[in-house]
Formats: sequence, C-alpha cells, structure tokens
Amino acid sequence: MEIPLWNRLRTMEPSLLVLLVIVVGAVGVIGLVIAITAPVGILVGDTQWKLISAFHGMSATVFLIGATIAVYLAWRLYIGEIKAFTDLKWLSAFSTAMSVVTISFGNWIYVAYRAAPPAGVNPCTGYPRSCFLATLPQVHQVFFEFKEFIALFTLPMFLVATFILWKYGDSLIPNREARAAASVPVLLGWFFLLVAYVLGAAITKLAGV
Repeated sequence: MEIPLWNRLRTMEPSLLVLLVIVVGAVGVIGLVIAITAPVGILVGDTQWKLISAFHGMSATVFLIGATIAVYLAWRLYIGEIKAFTDLKWLSAFSTAMSVVTISFGNWIYVAYRAAPPAGVNPCTGYPRSCFLATLPQVHQVFFEFKEFIALFTLPMFLVATFILWKYGDSLIPNREARAAASVPVLLGWFFLLVAYVLGAAITKLAGV
C-alpha cells in the first residue's frame, strides 16, 4: 500500500537554498536568543582567546549543518535515487572548505588548551590541559586527544568525495561501485565531525579557555 505523503517525503531532496535558509535561520534565532538573554561578553568569555574560540564553535556548527545535508544527498546517491546531484557537488566542496576553516581555528585554540599555568597558579583557572591532567587525566588522554585527531579525518574524507564528484560528475550514477566511492567518504566525514563536535562541546563545558 502506497502512502502519498511518505512517497513525497522519500523523493524530496534538500538543496543549496535549503542550506542557506537553515544557516541564516539558525544564526538568526541563536543571535536573537543570545541578544535577549545574555551580554556578548558572557557568550564568548573574557579571555584573550574568546574570539578564536567563538569562531571555532560557529564554524563547526555551520560545518555540521552543511555536512548533514550533504550526507543525506550522498545516501540518495548511494542508492541511485539522487536528483540534486549538482547540489551534492557544491555541498561537498562547501564541507571541505568548512573543514579547513574549523580545523584551522581548532589548531589555533589548541595553543591555549595546552598552555601551562605559572608556578603557584591553580591550573583550573583557564588552563584546561593542566586542569584535566591534575584532576581528570582520562578526559585529556582519551576524550580530547581522540577528539582532536578524529576531527582531522574530516578533511581527507570530504576532499576525496569532492574530487570524485567533480571529476566524474553524474557519470557516477549508473555505476554502483562508483556511487559508493563518492558517497561513503561523505558519510565517514560526517561521522568523524559529529564525534568531534559532541566531544568538543562536552570538554568546553568541563573547562574552557
């Protein structure tokens, strides 16, 4: 028995317009809530790293939004039912660029994370790595190091997918193995990003810079 609504949802595909609306809408809603509930200083903190940290978080969020739409289109490519193939090409390129931006800001803020406190200073007052090593060493040794390195895998995954999609174009669609070669890296890149995003948010709550 066919269900008209389900069939319609099954054939719908997001587009670059959807991405634009989601990003602008999400930023607008978040900005409105922040403006109403808290001064900007509380949002970004009061350290010398506040802007770098804020840009890292914002770029990771935009990256996650774009990659999530890309992974859905990649799944439709994998099963051979994609219609918005051009959008997938642009979204994979967008995700690759956002991976570079996010990793760059992440490596920059990593300098602050590894900073050692002066003698006699409490390590839990703005020195996350020293604080974790003194109180919760497993957070640093497992969570942060794992998060930091797994995030780097997003770049080669999306770069490979972008190269394949742009080089071979829609000639990939009739070939199942070719579709898998282009779509699986997008899925892996999205998975690595999601893990890094969740762990990064959790670590920031435990000790920020």
